[in-house]
Amino acid sequence: MLKNHFLIAWRALNKNRMFTILNISGLTIGIAGFFMILFFIVDEKSYDRFYGHSESIYRVTSHWGIGEGSQYATAPPPLGRVLGENFPEVEAVTRILKWNDFTVQPESGPNADQIFREASVFYAEPNFFEVFDFEILAGNPNSLSGGKSVILTESTAKRYFGDITAREAVGKNILIGSGSTDLAMVGAVIKDIPVQSHFHFDMLVHNLDMHREIFLMDNWMWSILHTYVKIPNGEVLSVEGKLGQVVTDQIVPRLSGEQSGTDFFFGLQPVQDIHLTSHLLREHEANSYQSYVNIFSIVAGIILLLASINFMNLSTAKGARRSMEVGVRKVMGSSKFQLVGQFLTEAFVLVVVSTFFAMVLVELLNGTFNQISGKQIQFNIFQFSWIWGVAPILIILLTLMAGFYPAFYLSSFKPLKVIKGVQMQGKNTIGLRSGLVVFQFSISLILIICALVVQRQLSFIQNTNVGFDREQLLIIHNDGEIKNEEREDFKRRFASSSSVSSLSFSTGIPLPGNFQMRNFNLPQIITDNGMNWYEADHEFVSTLNMEIVEGRNFTDIAGSDKYKVLINEKAAKVLGISDKAIGQKIIKNRGDEDEAELEVVGILKDFNFESLRQEIKPLVIEYMDDYFLRDYITVRLNTGNFEDGIAELQKNWKLFEPRVPMNYSFLDADFQAVYQSELQMGKLMNALTVMSIFIAFLGLFGLTAYSVQQRAKEIGIRKVFGAGESEIFLLLSSGYMKLILIACLIAIPMAYFLVSTWLDDFAFRIPFELWVFATAGLGCFVLAIFTVAIQSYKSIGTNPISILKSE
Repeated sequence: MLKNHFLIAWRALNKNRMFTILNISGLTIGIAGFFMILFFIVDEKSYDRFYGHSESIYRVTSHWGIGEGSQYATAPPPLGRVLGENFPEVEAVTRILKWNDFTVQPESGPNADQIFREASVFYAEPNFFEVFDFEILAGNPNSLSGGKSVILTESTAKRYFGDITAREAVGKNILIGSGSTDLAMVGAVIKDIPVQSHFHFDMLVHNLDMHREIFLMDNWMWSILHTYVKIPNGEVLSVEGKLGQVVTDQIVPRLSGEQSGTDFFFGLQPVQDIHLTSHLLREHEANSYQSYVNIFSIVAGIILLLASINFMNLSTAKGARRSMEVGVRKVMGSSKFQLVGQFLTEAFVLVVVSTFFAMVLVELLNGTFNQISGKQIQFNIFQFSWIWGVAPILIILLTLMAGFYPAFYLSSFKPLKVIKGVQMQGKNTIGLRSGLVVFQFSISLILIICALVVQRQLSFIQNTNVGFDREQLLIIHNDGEIKNEEREDFKRRFASSSSVSSLSFSTGIPLPGNFQMRNFNLPQIITDNGMNWYEADHEFVSTLNMEIVEGRNFTDIAGSDKYKVLINEKAAKVLGISDKAIGQKIIKNRGDEDEAELEVVGILKDFNFESLRQEIKPLVIEYMDDYFLRDYITVRLNTGNFEDGIAELQKNWKLFEPRVPMNYSFLDADFQAVYQSELQMGKLMNALTVMSIFIAFLGLFGLTAYSVQQRAKEIGIRKVFGAGESEIFLLLSSGYMKLILIACLIAIPMAYFLVSTWLDDFAFRIPFELWVFATAGLGCFVLAIFTVAIQSYKSIGTNPISILKSE
């Protein structure tokens, strides 16, 4: 009997080819979209799960501030030692630090004459691999304890020494530093860090003197090291409790009287959760959002549902054409169970064929999807074994979703009425079909509105005036190549340049994570205020085109503005000196080694130096006098001369440091990276919206086709009695226009709620604009009219005699 079901199903589908093509098209798009999003979600959820005991690895975070304060992904240096010595529940603890860029030169091999500028280097403790069990390709992971050894990733080893094996790379030497005097040996080579990791590095080092001292510091008030612990299941609560005691024992006694109100605590963050839930200060890399995964999960399910609705609508719409078949089969003895089985078999065949085409489509769109999502996923059904478990479940689910109601509806026809020619289209079926059409267009409208709002917000993020001009700004990462005493000489070389407009040195730039925190207060006030801080020279304000609303800028007389500061309006408000800021003395880091009394000489108009998700925070810019660590050179290039400007910068850079490549980036591109998750969401939302619209209008196309066929004689009679083409078109389209109007009334409030919720995450956001909602609704009306017109045109233009002659 099963074979007979499949044979009859094939004949029925082949006979109703338009019905078959429409359903396969809709289901294929829906299933393909579902699988693409499923791959995306699996990739997002797989971050940091490749370690042997990833569920036992936690990162120690620190919260330091008054009120909301600031939460860091880092912890003070001595905490790692305390965790290792006094916490028996902790199996292993390791600390890492990403610091200055430096240069590397292979001692031998084909690239021995090349200088490499390395930016992805971690200073790590020898026990790093006790927590993170990266795959060792060759060598000894304990080589870090030797002091003069480094560990490279496989691709870095090939970059240094050419196309050699990992085993051959072990034992080779590299020269570290611009003078190439610090010799280090490759102690081990590890497999490249998977993309699905919240941090990436090219090299691990341990014994660079200055940075090793940071690990030995006893400073509990400087959260600088990323600290990771390995804790067995069941011991987390115990460790968290003891961390509270550490704060009591080590932090509280170090808080002076004016800091007594400071809220300070340590937290444990599961490493598996970092990528989707963590957006702290000093993150290794920008992370994604769990909310986006939830959104796309829902949308993927909705797209499948829309495709299933198409099947249900088309199946019930053509029910009258199959009523005679059902009546004859019932007269011949077929039971309702057999008829249900037959129609479910047809649905099963359609779903299986659609799933196959969907898999092919997913493979073909692999590159396009990766461009849209920013992923590096390879859609390979043989590589991902879980697909073979998901696909059968999906096929069964879709068969029941799409075919269950049509099967019972078609099998319920009464044979006597059918054979007598009684019309079998009931009001309940027409009402259900109308409800499903409303549902489809409501979902499509919601997605259209959400996509438009997301794009508007992304455009706002990219183009809004953030308080300074970030276009044409090139950032050079200076790790002491241009020394303190050489800065003015370097600047003078561009005084008459036609390509370089201005140039400035600073220890921070307006970009998340590229500045430091210091405590500030007034001499007579006892409450500290943690504020963002960095140092800059006198050309910083003019290079970034910032606005000074009160007071003056730093002067160009070397050293004359030592201990002078510029503050933004927010800092003046927090300090309570908005109306009398100029000349005001403020205290930096009272009680610490770098305590200083500073004088306010100017107030900067507030500008966004972080993400537009956050409110503007207080900022203090201190005059840059004698800074010896890593700094930045901000260069404003003239329009149209970017290539000439970069060439000129590189030429002069080599005069000061001929061995070290100039490492640079553009500030606007760096800002783009901050919003990578939002940009990915916008592109994916657009793609999914297009899919949903295509499926919805595919269904409308099919319904219109069957409606025209059913009403062919009615149309012929109306034309005989003088009805014009416009009247006929209005007759065929009015019902669908009413349904779309109802869909608009349902979709607009729901879309408003959804986009409001999303926009609440942004401190700076677009206003609601009625044209967005009007455009979405009008667009649906236009597309619906066009779709109906395509199907109606042939019927409207047909000679009524050819339709009625059979009567």
